Amino acid sequence: MIISIVGGGATGITILRYLAELAASERDNGAISGIQLFDKSGFDGGVAYRTRSDRHLLNMKASTMSIRPGDAEEFLRWLRARGLSCHGDKHLPRMVYRDYLDAVRLAAIAQCRSIGLPVHVEHAEVLRMRFSPDRDVLLTTDRNITHISSALILCTGHNPPEDPYGLAASPNYIRDPYAQFTFPDRDGTEVGILGSGLSAVDTAAGLAKTHKAVRMTCFSRSGLFPTVQPVMIPVIANGFRDALHHYVTSRARIEADAFAARLSELLLETTGIRCDLSCRNIDGDALTDLEHNIARAETGEPSVHSYLVSVIDVMCEAWNRMGDAEKTRFMDVYNSGWLRNRSAMPLENAIRIRDLMRSGRLSARGRLRNVTAIGDRFRATLGDGDLREVDYLIDATGPSYRMDSSPLYQDMRRQGLIAYDALGGIRCGYDDSRVRDRHGNPYPNVYAVGAPTKGTHFYAAAIDINLRRAQSVVDSILNPKGPEMSTIMTSVEETDRLADLVRRDHPSLATMALAPDGKYQTRSAALDELMREVRDCLGETFRHWAPEDFPTLYCAWGRCRVGSTALTNLFGVAGMPSYFQPVKVVLRHRLLGNAGESWAAPTAAEQPHIFSKEMAGPYVLAESLFLPLQPLIEAGWPADKLHMIMLDRDPASSLASWLEKWSDRVPEDRLIQNYVISSLNALRVESHARRHGVPVTHYVYEASKDATGSVRKLFDRLGLGERFTEGAVTDWKERGQIETKGSGVTFLSEPKIYTVVGLHGSDTAYRYRSRKTASLSEAQLEVIGRYGIDDIYRTSVAACIRNLALDTDTAARLFGDCLGTAA
Repeated sequence: MIISIVGGGATGITILRYLAELAASERDNGAISGIQLFDKSGFDGGVAYRTRSDRHLLNMKASTMSIRPGDAEEFLRWLRARGLSCHGDKHLPRMVYRDYLDAVRLAAIAQCRSIGLPVHVEHAEVLRMRFSPDRDVLLTTDRNITHISSALILCTGHNPPEDPYGLAASPNYIRDPYAQFTFPDRDGTEVGILGSGLSAVDTAAGLAKTHKAVRMTCFSRSGLFPTVQPVMIPVIANGFRDALHHYVTSRARIEADAFAARLSELLLETTGIRCDLSCRNIDGDALTDLEHNIARAETGEPSVHSYLVSVIDVMCEAWNRMGDAEKTRFMDVYNSGWLRNRSAMPLENAIRIRDLMRSGRLSARGRLRNVTAIGDRFRATLGDGDLREVDYLIDATGPSYRMDSSPLYQDMRRQGLIAYDALGGIRCGYDDSRVRDRHGNPYPNVYAVGAPTKGTHFYAAAIDINLRRAQSVVDSILNPKGPEMSTIMTSVEETDRLADLVRRDHPSLATMALAPDGKYQTRSAALDELMREVRDCLGETFRHWAPEDFPTLYCAWGRCRVGSTALTNLFGVAGMPSYFQPVKVVLRHRLLGNAGESWAAPTAAEQPHIFSKEMAGPYVLAESLFLPLQPLIEAGWPADKLHMIMLDRDPASSLASWLEKWSDRVPEDRLIQNYVISSLNALRVESHARRHGVPVTHYVYEASKDATGSVRKLFDRLGLGERFTEGAVTDWKERGQIETKGSGVTFLSEPKIYTVVGLHGSDTAYRYRSRKTASLSEAQLEVIGRYGIDDIYRTSVAACIRNLALDTDTAARLFGDCLGTAA
């Protein structure tokens, strides 16, 4: 298929590269036959990045500006490669970022052409879109050339400010705040700047450098500048985020006034910080307010900005639960305050603005009511009746999201192909970004990402959010079969990249978009989002328990096929309630968009000790990457009532079992990738447990060659010696029928798609079972060494020997050759 992208900004370039990499690695299974990219401004960075002023800074820190999903440091590496090395907390000039985007675009084009994939890149404005009789997309440009494609992605970016006072015909009105200003620099010249947000800050900072004689006044409703970002990203507690998330998710509909009020209340209750999103302090002094915000930012302490950044996803969910009237209310009353606090300015710019105000070159006025043209000059009318006149007026009210000035969207609306959203953008699906016609019906092959989705989405310009949406859209285009399994393949390069991130426990693992495969995962989501949903579901049972109400939970974790189910049954036969994946079962429901059921765990009064297993893999990455204790601890389970049991098994035996059990369900390359990530994730799981003070015990399956002796030592290690009986190991009788109700395992209700009949087998005792590995190819065996999985196993063996206090002869008998290199 040919895929067309309209818009060559950050989002369009992200999509171009993602398509190029999918095709180059053959993960598209040959589906992509061509790519077309159109940009009306000639790939000059657009409204956001075309500026040439070094005073126009990125509002986000450099460490957050990578456009490669899952690789947060790519932008920093690109800077270093060009001798522009900087700290990740620095705010760089926008023009530097334009060069980065251009480098990514050119590299993606080169990658396409190196594999013979046709890529058409055109400096042209698309004026018209229509469908062919076969429902292909036909795009006509301002060069009167029509291009055909199978799918269309609209990412047309920002428009110039809206000209709210109808001044465009005035010769001294400047609509582009990032233009190179050509009016004369002379004493007595008064320049008005419409707005006091981030665009106004950029305008004042840039103008002060090029025009040293003029005086500037910012006019806005509030008369206040944005708050200031802390010099470094502070560590904040989760209390506010969790409370607001609970408030939002417990309501089917959200009212704007109630949401803003509750946000302010929770922020004060949990942090002691006051925040009024309605910006009622319009009589405040801009300089005093700015100096206060600078002083706080220089301390590095958390601010309102820090906490609002932490609830981006909660705000998105709240927006999705608002009706049109409530959305309008929020935009009219609270959006200005939200932007002032959430979209805080860089400290470097704040200091520049402060110094300009102290010198008298810049002032700020609130209560703006109207601006009119008086000859070549302009008169601003303020709420207190004051009038101010200026010689030049720069519109820095921020980009417009309205689409009615675009010839393309005008034409699509005339045909009934789209409907405008009252809050900007065009109507599209909240979850799938599919564009909808005037009747609300979604197209199967037309999508929108970024600015065109404003109104449907609250955030339409955030780089990180648009990266996820872009990736999800591409995956939807290439996997249109719905519930059928995707055939997108997995590359060695991708596995290498993921393995590196896991070894480093990189923060991007929590935030990168995990694409659906259409069968075991039907929604695109990030791991942190999924874990919060799992936490909320689990917490329904015990969120209000007192610490003493929690039983001690012994949680066993390892990759699948390490003997965990038999061990779980053993603990059940020994008299402890034993549960099959209570965390992962909820995760699986969430991957399919189901609510899931809370785990009905007993209280300590009912059962002082309980056991569960949580296994990594095998179907999708989320199963391979999740941290089993994270949602439990975040939902309130005390760390001192947890004990982590790290399970392992000879890697070749485990891999052979994965391939035997699941190769008919998951493509082999993806299955092996999940095996690798699950194996490496042991490092993160153990590290997470130890950070929270949870004791850790290692138990390796090969220890069960001496089943009775090893289990006795394991129970002693766990402080459960009084529960040990030889019969629990050697005499299971009917309780060895593991998949029946008579076993010692409690199975929770998981989605039927995950059920594999006969997966766990049956036995009459707990015992070691060897597995032949002759079926593994040399390439499959090479995976174990390539990713260091054998080293992890040897480390597990050494830890197991220590934890169970095995003597030298017993250790040699159980583990044999691997002892020589155990660390």
